[in-house]
Amino acid sequence: MPAYPETFFEKYKSKGILIDTNLMVLLAVGNYSADRILTFKRTIQYTLEDYTLMMSIIAYFERRITTPHMLAEVDNLTRQLPQAEHRALAAAMGQLIANLFEIYVPSGEAIRMPHYSGLGLTDCVTILAAREALVITDDFRLSGSLSNLGRDVININHIRTWGWSM
Repeated sequence: MPAYPETFFEKYKSKGILIDTNLMVLLAVGNYSADRILTFKRTIQYTLEDYTLMMSIIAYFERRITTPHMLAEVDNLTRQLPQAEHRALAAAMGQLIANLFEIYVPSGEAIRMPHYSGLGLTDCVTILAAREALVITDDFRLSGSLSNLGRDVININHIRTWGWSM
């Protein structure tokens, strides 16, 4: 792994970045209400600075990649917010999705991966979709699997440690 994330960031600036599910939930909730990050059970482990950092990171890249599997998971997780918040959250999700490039990976291909039993469907789809993209995650199992496969991945905790900013 390079000493600084800029090495990967420059390499993938035009190729693209794939943000893992938990961090996409952070972005969706933060786009809805930054203060809600601190009280929603799916984002309470993050700070407002994490949200700002992730917004800076995605703004840097020309291509932001996702998958239908990941978006479905993000949608399901954010629907754990109270019903009264769903309309505003839907608008925030729409803004986020409008700036993403979706890659379709067949589920059958993902479940044939040896990683499937340990990682699950969405993470296996992420691995397959990340063939030409940099993955940003907070999931140590996923980042380990990607690294073992020779794929470029950065854990958000490392970015925090490096103190990267745009």
